[in-house]
Amino acid sequence: MRFSLVTLSILILLQSGFAAEDSATSPPNFVVIIIDDLNDYVGCLGGHPNASTPNIDRLAERGVLFTNAHCNSPVCNPSRTSFLTGLRPATTGITSNRFGWFREVDGFEDVLTLPQAFADEGFATFGYGKTFHRKKTADLASPYAHSLRYPEWQHWSSFDYGPVLNQEEHLSYETGDRLTDWGIPPKSPAHPRASHDFTIAQRSINVLLDDHDKPFLVACGFYRPHTPLYAEEKWFELHPRDEIALPETRDDDRNDLVYLMKHGHQRTDAEIEAPGLWTHPWVTENDKWHEILQAYLASTSAMDAQVGRVLNALDRSPHRDNTYIVLFSDHGWHLGEKEHWGKAAIWEQTTRVPLIVAGPGISGGAVCSRPVELLSIYPTLIDLAGLPRPPHLEGVSLRPLLENPDGPWDHAALTTFCDHHSLRTDSHRYIRYADGSEELYDHTKDRHEFDNLAVTAAEAPGTRKLLEKLRATMDAIVDSDSP
Repeated sequence: MRFSLVTLSILILLQSGFAAEDSATSPPNFVVIIIDDLNDYVGCLGGHPNASTPNIDRLAERGVLFTNAHCNSPVCNPSRTSFLTGLRPATTGITSNRFGWFREVDGFEDVLTLPQAFADEGFATFGYGKTFHRKKTADLASPYAHSLRYPEWQHWSSFDYGPVLNQEEHLSYETGDRLTDWGIPPKSPAHPRASHDFTIAQRSINVLLDDHDKPFLVACGFYRPHTPLYAEEKWFELHPRDEIALPETRDDDRNDLVYLMKHGHQRTDAEIEAPGLWTHPWVTENDKWHEILQAYLASTSAMDAQVGRVLNALDRSPHRDNTYIVLFSDHGWHLGEKEHWGKAAIWEQTTRVPLIVAGPGISGGAVCSRPVELLSIYPTLIDLAGLPRPPHLEGVSLRPLLENPDGPWDHAALTTFCDHHSLRTDSHRYIRYADGSEELYDHTKDRHEFDNLAVTAAEAPGTRKLLEKLRATMDAIVDSDSP
């Protein structure tokens, strides 16, 4: 990974007659920061008045902030499979966490992933923390099923979600498992910190501060604010519980949700992703809303501090002026909005994610409100790197919007969960569930998605016409990407 003595000697000799290749014409490097379960509770997105994310905010000042960015699936495995393979969930069939490793799906054993595409073109690739949705480091070491090429990352380390307390040590919830716990965990030799994010950041920092004889792609996959919502005491103190605002809700919010009324829940029993997660009645009846919000905000601020460490390292490194930074979350998260808790839904709070792109030639402090998808991450990085586009990619490059954030953009963002789909445009969200039930929200007037316009469409010609258009747009995307 370091320059050899021979290489350094050649460079010294060349200084007398030839300059080393300028960084502006050298292949760029890439830092990809992937955050787990972060919604719009980010300062620059204004999702919560008590959010404190100064480092994500300063990254936004260095590049383009996409304020209408959406995941392609609202749970970890299909979302990460999608943006790292460049394929929609409906294409691979991985549409919920019930499905396993994409390499085990017929027809996708040899699909070229984002890091492999870069490695094919001579990049060194590093993946630390949660990148792909796998529980064991050994899984990432498994090469292609048939071609026996190389693992997903050339250099990698995987971690778990951090300390999981036993029944006697659990902090707040009766099960004491990672899906439901929150608080300040006791330190121990095995778990000196509340999460592994510090170590994940440090591994990435080591790459940034090192010398390289080839361009690199490093992915830094942070676990927080994924549950358990553990953070050190100083982050809880940053968010005093009695000062935390609750999300805006409405008592009759669910009355016009046809699918929910028919089925009792957005998910069937077979589709439930986190059976131990909080329910709105449990949270409100036990007066836990402020506590959980505090823990989520604290976990987010703790993670943001690690983002800051990575950004500071890049600024100190020799690669600063020739490195693109992409930061995003795999999907959003509800904390009581629409009386929902967690992920696994296809409303705004679950699909909307932070997305920031900064780097050479990208104007700082720019904001883009066009609807974009995480499916665009792969083709965008390929485009910025000047690499050949793999033919299987289904997303579009965001480069036109990086060059002109207000420019024309004829694309909508599609999110899929199980057999349900949600479409986000500049102004509306259209949802169609597996049984044909529909929801329609006008974001120019109703950013909290309180009023489902689809239930009154029969009496509103304009709404009927809009629904027809959105149905056709959704069908065109789903049908074109179906296997």
